Amino acid sequence: MLPPSPRILPAQAVETNHDGTKLDSDAWLIEILCWIQIVDRLVENFTMDMQPIRRARQDSIWDRKQETGPTMDAAKVMQTLISLSERAANVARVVRSHSELFESLIQEKDFDTRRKKSDFKTLADVTIQETIRYFLGREFPYLGAQVRGEETYGFTAKSGKFLSLQIVPNASLMKDLFRGVLGGDEAAAVEITKAVYDDPDLSGIELDKAKSINLQLPEDRFGVWVDPLDATSEYINAGSATARPPSHGVFLSGIHCVTILIGVFDLKTGEPVAGVINQPFYHMDEHTKKWQSRCVWGISYHGVNVNSQIRCERPLGTGKAPVVILSPSETNELKEALDERFTTIYAAGAGYKFLSLLLGLADSYVLSRATTFKWDSCAPHAILRSVGGGCCDLAKALVNFDLHSVQNNRKYELQYLHPDDPDRDATDCWLNEGGILAYASLSDLAEIVATLRQVMAEGVQLLES
Repeated sequence: MLPPSPRILPAQAVETNHDGTKLDSDAWLIEILCWIQIVDRLVENFTMDMQPIRRARQDSIWDRKQETGPTMDAAKVMQTLISLSERAANVARVVRSHSELFESLIQEKDFDTRRKKSDFKTLADVTIQETIRYFLGREFPYLGAQVRGEETYGFTAKSGKFLSLQIVPNASLMKDLFRGVLGGDEAAAVEITKAVYDDPDLSGIELDKAKSINLQLPEDRFGVWVDPLDATSEYINAGSATARPPSHGVFLSGIHCVTILIGVFDLKTGEPVAGVINQPFYHMDEHTKKWQSRCVWGISYHGVNVNSQIRCERPLGTGKAPVVILSPSETNELKEALDERFTTIYAAGAGYKFLSLLLGLADSYVLSRATTFKWDSCAPHAILRSVGGGCCDLAKALVNFDLHSVQNNRKYELQYLHPDDPDRDATDCWLNEGGILAYASLSDLAEIVATLRQVMAEGVQLLES
């Protein structure tokens, strides 16, 4: 068992000039509180990093005894995840709506050498991840302590103000925190605070199937991967709110490609168990001019498979099936090889490509390079398993994939407990090193895999020559 979660101190904003000059007489106290928060979180992260080691030592114990400890109601867990995804969507929409402030709420991260472009995070990314951590922990303390994701909890605005963000019970304190980083904008601070603390409106999301899940989950067996805003660059650039999708029904780019991903995985096996994909900018209401969400979810555990069953009609004129969805930055060799045999479509954002696959707008998602992380694939992978599909390591699948049995391919699927390459740094070690081969059913997979194997064989011959 993990030790109790570290105490949560009142949220504080540490404001300094670029040269480190304190802005007020109390800054030294605020800085001390901030460092205490940082040390607390480092201890928490170290504890989470040690869990796989502790779990490995306990495997023989797990195998010898039945799981008779405290349990969680899977129906309640799933409803909580759905609600959290919509709460997160509200935060994303509110932050993006303040266009006059938004440019100041973007922080540039290290240059992404894999994608060969700059990477960014926004105030929404940090706020969403910490909101999920806090409210999940209120309902399920162990799960809340096991949240891990793309973003750190620190944020530096373009003004130089540093924000150490931890959600606390006192909404008034959080409002003051947001007001500080928003340059004193009271109205924007109030809106963001309401998005964090107000219960989301779930009237547009069908919950009956989630309520019907009849399953108990061991309380201390699961971890959570979160991508607070997948396709952040599309979120920042926004694209055109009035853009129309091409005939295949999938947007190539733009704010429609932004998704929120919350995935639950097994701390013993590393297998994905449950997931939610929320598309916060799915549809703009013509009357209110406000964006509305689309939410897709699923759970697959111990033979129980339940999901939202949201499917789209594939548009006429899509072309010959099967349809393979790719990244626009995929290698030209792979694009050309697949385009000769299949209908190939393109879209930004790993989460959005997975969503298009789950909606029935594509038959397979192929990615040949290590440009996605565990937090990108955990949630959609779990949903795919709930509908009879899967998400494999492409490199392993091309060599060993069994085209006749999903169960035989489980050993080639992505896992979420251990890094694919532990020698990489703290972030890159969680890359999906072998690429991705995702599918919703086996019906068209044989032809896709055969073509990919042919491409691989031709590449090997070229290297040998």
